[in-house]
Amino acid sequence: MTSPLKIVGIAGSLRTASYSRIVLDALYAELPTGSEFATVDIGSLPHYNEDVEHQALPEAVAQARTEVEASDAVVIVTPEFNHGLPGVLKNTLDWLSRPAFTSSMIGKPVFFATISPGALGGVRAQYQLRETLSSMLCQLVPMREIAITHVGQKITDGKLTDTSTLDFISVQVKQFCDVVTAMAPAVAA
Repeated sequence: MTSPLKIVGIAGSLRTASYSRIVLDALYAELPTGSEFATVDIGSLPHYNEDVEHQALPEAVAQARTEVEASDAVVIVTPEFNHGLPGVLKNTLDWLSRPAFTSSMIGKPVFFATISPGALGGVRAQYQLRETLSSMLCQLVPMREIAITHVGQKITDGKLTDTSTLDFISVQVKQFCDVVTAMAPAVAA
């Protein structure tokens, strides 16, 4: 049985009512009962600058790193912008990847989904995200990829309502949570 988990969510879009946030909410709804879910405010993070990091770490960055460090896993939902990751998400990952080889993301299980109003569902962004997370030494759980196509047609009144998408997400979230629960002693180490 899957235990309650502490999850940090990251939406790769700044819009308050973005499709990324809506899908992130749908993923949250599938977490085990009693799970905690916090989100990183990617809009509050300054542009990554190593000089700033060494002078005085911005409070928003310190808070994001602390939340990730204390979590069991990270969940990311992002759109694809111009065949790739949105700059604001890449900036967030750059901050979370530091300090190199000792960051809060090392060994952290990460679940991610991409979305697009088009027919490909953000697969090019997904490739870039996977590459970035691998370089950060995250734990990428082997599972089916989630690339939600024509996302705007699957949302009604601010909620993901497409039954086949919700069913697919439910299975993938359960699989991910089972793996994270099984890893729990290794994650805490």
